[in-house]
Amino acid sequence: MINCKNLILLGLISINLLSCSSIKPSATNTSNYINSANILLKQSQATAALESANMAIKQDPYNGYGYLVQAKSYQQLQDYKAAETSYLRAIDIDDDNIEFRLAYANFFCTTQNYSQADINYQKALKIATNNESGLNLVYINRGDCYTSQNNLESAIDSYSQVLSKPNPPLAAYLGITYAYILQNNYPRASYFISSYDGPVTVESLQMKITALSGLQSANLSAKNRKILANRIKQLKQQLKDLSPETANDIVTIAPVSNKTSAAPVITVKSNSIETTSANIKPAPAVKTTPQSTATITKSTVTSKKNNPVKAPPAKTNSTTANFKSRIKTSPHGKHYIVIESGDTLYNISEKSHVSSTKLVKINHLKTDYVPLDTKFFLD
Repeated sequence: MINCKNLILLGLISINLLSCSSIKPSATNTSNYINSANILLKQSQATAALESANMAIKQDPYNGYGYLVQAKSYQQLQDYKAAETSYLRAIDIDDDNIEFRLAYANFFCTTQNYSQADINYQKALKIATNNESGLNLVYINRGDCYTSQNNLESAIDSYSQVLSKPNPPLAAYLGITYAYILQNNYPRASYFISSYDGPVTVESLQMKITALSGLQSANLSAKNRKILANRIKQLKQQLKDLSPETANDIVTIAPVSNKTSAAPVITVKSNSIETTSANIKPAPAVKTTPQSTATITKSTVTSKKNNPVKAPPAKTNSTTANFKSRIKTSPHGKHYIVIESGDTLYNISEKSHVSSTKLVKINHLKTDYVPLDTKFFLD
């Protein structure tokens, strides 16, 4: 009788062990499907990535990362409505996940819904309050988004938040250097990329060559010009040793569009893979160079000593008049403007003749950052 009981007990234990072991393959399969989807997305195989994402969700419908890769797959397929739904499902599962919220903000930046991008970057910053690496990632991505709008002063401010901390990542140096290059401020661009002392990468070498090449048109002495040329030659050789396929790339900058929201694009002639400054690593975009694009070595170099983040010079009367036409009155009699691309705390202060300190107090700002498409009060 005792033996029978023991057999029954052993049988129950075996069943429990089998049921527990059967859960593990499911979790493993979910991770495998998610990893596979991420790899396929990097290879621009969005349809196959979506299939893997769907399998991950089928295996575990409560894993937010399954919905995250599903959203990215839909986004790559340009099904933006489905992408937004999937991003929201991921966030609904884990509202405190920085990666989910940041990906959602980047989605809005990519689709040029900048007001929603700003809102979600702010939410990501709140989530990352006690997470320095998370904060850095949010500031860098927000900086990339500003760069894509040609809102370069705000981009520089966002990257500076990261660079003011110990051991900032390469992406922050690349981002701020790229922004200064787009302003034709090659001295500042050279300063920041030369300040990076981490591991040498293709991106850091290309950006350093780009920034230093822009200085060749500056008013340099013959001695300094020779030193600069030798330094660029050394960097190009270093790039050739590190990555022979990129050694002969010619870095250029496309002309700035008349629209302030369209950022100029740095391009590298020889390859045909295209990226944008809104990527996490804001290295120059890579695509075939148009005939109208001038090479960096022939560009006019702005050798201003002033940091572009400071207040810009006085505007013309027409600019001031345009600003006045933007001023509206709230139901409570308060005057305000709606923030547009290119607005900064400094130029609003100058145009409105209200001190920046007072504007910060009126609008309850914690930083100099002014969010796009929001009401900004002047009194």
